Amino acid sequence: MVRTSDLSALPLSVFTLAVGLVLSGCSTSEPEPEPTSGLPEDYVSVQWIEREVRLHTLDRMIDEAGSDEVLVNAGGTREHLFDHGVIVSEDGDEAAVDWEAGYEDGGLAGFVVELNKEAWEEDSPLFQIDNALGNAMRHNEVTWCEETVSGEVFVKAYRERLEDAFDSQEEYTASITDYVDCGTGEP
Repeated sequence: MVRTSDLSALPLSVFTLAVGLVLSGCSTSEPEPEPTSGLPEDYVSVQWIEREVRLHTLDRMIDEAGSDEVLVNAGGTREHLFDHGVIVSEDGDEAAVDWEAGYEDGGLAGFVVELNKEAWEEDSPLFQIDNALGNAMRHNEVTWCEETVSGEVFVKAYRERLEDAFDSQEEYTASITDYVDCGTGEP
């Protein structure tokens, strides 16, 4: 049994289907261009800047205090830095630490920061690296400049002052290097 109310909606449905078919036949055969992000090609993200300041600061921390002290203080996520090739043996060998067996004082000596990101493990999850770097900054101090502050305070001060100061990664890298060496980092 068919109700009259069901039949009254039928002409509207047929009309909508017919209009849709006609309009789809009018489209061009060329595919739509891929959408762009809208960001300039030389865009430098805040995350990139923060990661670079943290990397260079961690590198200097290890130079100043030694890798054993800094990495022991870095917190439980330090393993990510080893696993993804951010922390490597200073003699170039693979940086293997048996985390389950633990390590003794001096067990994390002889490691350095790999600043060349192309040498890191391919497809390293940056959120894990950023988290581990953040923990290292929170648990260690910058002692070589005028005032001793936590690494995180040091990184935040750079970001707040110079986040929008430069146009390229190269300019930021030069600025960060100057800043970590107790300069202003300013252009």
